[in-house]
Amino acid sequence: MKIIICGKGGSGKSTVVALLANAMQQRGKRVLLVDADESNIGLYRMLGLDMPVPLMDNLGGKEGFREKKKNSGITLGGPSQIFPQELRLDQLPQDCMASSGRIQAMSIGKIHHSGEGCACPMGSLFRMFLSALKLEQQDLVIVDTAAGVEHFGRGLDKQCEHILCVVDPSYESMMMAKRVKKLAGELKLPLSILLNKVTPEVEKELLALKDVNIIGSLPDNRSILLHNLKGQTLDFEIPEIESVCDALEQ
Repeated sequence: MKIIICGKGGSGKSTVVALLANAMQQRGKRVLLVDADESNIGLYRMLGLDMPVPLMDNLGGKEGFREKKKNSGITLGGPSQIFPQELRLDQLPQDCMASSGRIQAMSIGKIHHSGEGCACPMGSLFRMFLSALKLEQQDLVIVDTAAGVEHFGRGLDKQCEHILCVVDPSYESMMMAKRVKKLAGELKLPLSILLNKVTPEVEKELLALKDVNIIGSLPDNRSILLHNLKGQTLDFEIPEIESVCDALEQ
């Protein structure tokens, strides 16, 4: 399964990705985390990893990627010739992978310099890579997106099978969940909502979200807050994440 994680900035997407990955590997899954956020670098330290070489850099940067597309004769909407048609996890370039147990993490690309141009080539590379990737039964791909809904505009969600929207206790986050519901409906993709940083005082308000599939809630956890503040690994268990894993597996 390929799951894409989205939400507004600060909702806790990367934290949820790290917690899900750790829980899923305990269930015997081989997990590939795909970092599709061109700016955020916090996901790796949550897993105790160093950020690997971005896939875009491995291909020679934006210019090298454009040249490879040109030489491959790729047309808009055409199949990828850069990757094998059935690309498997063990075929991924090792310098682009950071591993911990049954978890592998990779970055599509990062903005390195001022004035280098937009991140559109990263979106194109993501679509080619995910469309070529062939999973085995116990493989799970979790995609960490940039904040907001630009990933819908780039067509990243089309390459996945399920959308998980992280909602924190804020009006903006609740409104974004409604936007994501509409966009997911246009793609005819299943959408689940995960409430994050929940306290008893705000739970009732968050549960008032209408006509969405809320699959769980994670508490406002001081240990997570302090670990993230200090840049420490999230290497402890959160019991509430298990019900979220159950729902996603179903």
